[in-house]
Amino acid sequence: MRIGGGQIQQMRVLPASDQSSTWLILPEACPSQVSAEDCGDLRGGLYMRNVSSTWKEFGQYGLSTYLESRVGYTGDGLYGYDTVSLGWTGDGLPTLDNQSIAGIISPNFTIGSLALNPRPVNFTDYNNPVPSFLQNLREMNNTPIPSLSWSYTAGAYNLAPKVFGSLVLGGYDSTRFEPNNLTFAFGADISLDFQVAIQRITANNTNDGMLTTPVISYISTLVPDIWLPTEACNAFQSAFHLSYDLQTEAFYVNSSQHALNLASNPLVAFQVGPEVSGASVTINMPYWNFFLAAKDADGVSTIAEGAFRFPIRRATDDTQFILGRAFLQSAYLSADYERNTFSLSQALYPSSSTKENIISILPPGLLNSDPGSSDNSTDSNKKLGAGVIAGIAAGGVVALVGLAAMIFLLRRRSKAKKAKAHELEDTDIQNSMSHEVHGDDLKHELGGGLKHELAGDSDPKIELYASNEQEKPVEVADTQIQVYELPAYERKHVEMEGEGHIKEMG
Repeated sequence: MRIGGGQIQQMRVLPASDQSSTWLILPEACPSQVSAEDCGDLRGGLYMRNVSSTWKEFGQYGLSTYLESRVGYTGDGLYGYDTVSLGWTGDGLPTLDNQSIAGIISPNFTIGSLALNPRPVNFTDYNNPVPSFLQNLREMNNTPIPSLSWSYTAGAYNLAPKVFGSLVLGGYDSTRFEPNNLTFAFGADISLDFQVAIQRITANNTNDGMLTTPVISYISTLVPDIWLPTEACNAFQSAFHLSYDLQTEAFYVNSSQHALNLASNPLVAFQVGPEVSGASVTINMPYWNFFLAAKDADGVSTIAEGAFRFPIRRATDDTQFILGRAFLQSAYLSADYERNTFSLSQALYPSSSTKENIISILPPGLLNSDPGSSDNSTDSNKKLGAGVIAGIAAGGVVALVGLAAMIFLLRRRSKAKKAKAHELEDTDIQNSMSHEVHGDDLKHELGGGLKHELAGDSDPKIELYASNEQEKPVEVADTQIQVYELPAYERKHVEMEGEGHIKEMG
């Protein structure tokens, strides 16, 4: 993505499923022993707000991390407004002015993030909401997305060849998941949309179940690991012969056991549903989505040679059960804010020769008939006509799970364009911004306070039908669409942990 006016800055970011403001890394976040250029490479680019002619500072607030704070991911942001453009220079993707931006220096979030929550940002009260990036994109005059929706999977970095992640705004890629008929309602708490029940966890290398009692969990793209009850972590430890480090509170697998696991390639099955019993979908996670390299801030390995980190964490209570990006390597998540529902499916890993099949998710009022009826077209390859922009495909972010965040590999669909980070001075907020929120002395970005209800397009221009072949998300287009594809950049970068300063590289 591109940021600012005048001197455009190019950034690589993660998706933020529960954020309405886009986060960018400020240069103050870089440790003194790391050069600005290296820091920018490792952190997806540094936001030099003083060189942007369109930056308007608003103030300092606590980051809206209601869910993430439960497992220690907190921080502050220097909020303001700036111009945000999707894609790289010359891609011709949409540009939106005056978007809510949070510049961050917290060590908990090493890579910036693109806001995917369409609800407005509220700073001091609820009387002056600031529209979100997704809402503004939906309301563009010339190239709107068809609905307030998106779909994401994190890919498989360890698979050979590597399979890159996929982010689609306003639709989904039907080549990236196995369809099913299960739909989840958003959680009752507006800050916890992606609530699921983990009904069962099993592995084919043990006869014992890995979860004795179903638990309620939440999906987050900002949390890297899978947070589970202690007994479930102990079951993983036994099945995969893991060691546990008390200092980092992380699990590891040594080189010899890793070799044995690779040879047997155990499969872990997460049975997940809307309730603790009843309908469910099974997400199978192969071993290649579980082993991660761990290195410190200088790129030096913090564990024995050939050992890897295992991305599960011990939850101390039931508020900490979270399915992070490690889980989303094997799962495909589609969010539909106009129906207040989401879908969860088994992710697929298509070959590089497989062409994306981007299908738009339409607002409820645009369909003539029930998407499951026999009147609908069965040709799922038909999309909207070339004159209508129905979806934005942001292909290509992901890879390896870091100790504090997943390391993303970015793929370009056109010829790679090299973009060097600008090494420029910036104003200093290091001394004025606290790293932790202390009571009421620090202002907070307000999240919540809104009902799970958003209006669709009041002036639909066309009427389209869903396809029987592709049943989820519930309503889709079936005529030819022109899609924007957000190209990625094939570079590995590093994400560090707030505690222990551990990072991981692909």
